[in-house]
Amino acid sequence: IRSMNQKLGKRLFYLGIPALGVVFCLYYLKIATTDLAYTDYMRLIVSYLPDVGNPAKFFVPDVLTRVPITYLGRIINVALFHYSPAFDMVLGVLSHGLSALAIAAYCRGKRGYAPWFLVIMLLLFSLNKWEMLGNGSGWVCFLSIAGFYWNFVILDRVAGGEERKYDRIFLKALPPLLTLLVAGPYCGSYSLILTLAYGALLLKEFRTERTVNREWAFDLAFVLGALGLYLLSSHFAVYEYRGATDASLVSALLADPKFFVKFFLEAFASPVLGIEVISGVIKTGKGVCLLGAVVIAFYLFALYLNVRFRVFERTLFPLLLILTGGVNHCLVFYSRWIFLQENYGMASRYAIQYEMGIFGILLTFAAVFSIIKERRADAGRKSLAERILPAAAAVFAVLLLAGNFYTTRQELLKAPLRKESLRIAEETALNYKNETDEALGEALHTDGKRARKALEILDENNLNIFYNKEER
Repeated sequence: IRSMNQKLGKRLFYLGIPALGVVFCLYYLKIATTDLAYTDYMRLIVSYLPDVGNPAKFFVPDVLTRVPITYLGRIINVALFHYSPAFDMVLGVLSHGLSALAIAAYCRGKRGYAPWFLVIMLLLFSLNKWEMLGNGSGWVCFLSIAGFYWNFVILDRVAGGEERKYDRIFLKALPPLLTLLVAGPYCGSYSLILTLAYGALLLKEFRTERTVNREWAFDLAFVLGALGLYLLSSHFAVYEYRGATDASLVSALLADPKFFVKFFLEAFASPVLGIEVISGVIKTGKGVCLLGAVVIAFYLFALYLNVRFRVFERTLFPLLLILTGGVNHCLVFYSRWIFLQENYGMASRYAIQYEMGIFGILLTFAAVFSIIKERRADAGRKSLAERILPAAAAVFAVLLLAGNFYTTRQELLKAPLRKESLRIAEETALNYKNETDEALGEALHTDGKRARKALEILDENNLNIFYNKEER
């Protein structure tokens, strides 16, 4: 009976905490958002509404860059919910919950991981990602990240000799499904990390067995094949960058090298404190850069621990997350430096990408503590890494929790103000015929002419805020 109670308690712990996190995020949406289509929705409305089922809008050369699964989401949204951003927001939160379940599946079977899992969940459901939560058009980003977590967890199981039924099928099916239907540009870091992982696994097997593991080779082929199709589709895409510089990367680097250093450091600081609240805690740019340097130092320390304690031989998952987090920072820099804003990389919309690396660091600490515990029976002097690890891990966890708790608290305080601002914007949108383009653009955070065209489409088709507007 005691064993059954322990199993039940563990199940409730690893399922209950993600469920509570989902409930918390839904509560935040209730107090901070309205059902108004604005910002990115204006572009989507002009591009795809009202005939969301029109094949001509789907069968285009760059369809893979437009994330095909969102077409299905729009069809359902228009047919059943009259194009409700709230529907998309809920999808985003549920997808975020899938990420939590993936991490739970990884931690559940390991001793001593419960405290680290709790810390990760507190960070995962922090409101440092409020912008993504409140902008329903980004729901698919949460889904893609969840898919990455699950793919990495399954790969970790198979590589560790704990393969379950259908795991091999998932390893072949997930990369094409995620890359071609769900991830969009997020597939870059995902595909790169999987390529490195499979390359390392193939090399390891060749060195020990002098043979090529066909399963790993096939898995890699599915990753590269899907990425190739995405890149081919991306070749036909035309991207719109408002406010971007025409200067080249080299010329901008030579003109102001400090800008790039600050961009990187401030982006690395963002998992600790969100850009919306950082001015209330750190008053100078140097302080933000110092915080970013501290986070980078922990990245390097975690990589050292993976090598020093051969963590990757026991479990790949932490290292995959660390590398993914680092690559995400590089990709955000590569695609966003053109706006020449030092703090652009700190935007809330990138939090779910960056925190993958943070979770990898924390899980590396958990793995090393487990290894050290196993070695306690062996007499001997502790290494420097073993002596400083407890203090370093505690400092990093406290730093992250303190910063994210502060950010979450501030966002909860701002939530009513955000909702009131959206209500005012909704009044402006409903009165769009009597408003100027400038007023519409300012209220809906987009181009004024595009906003007017989008509102006309919604009005003519009785969608979103115009659905049964006579009853409002």
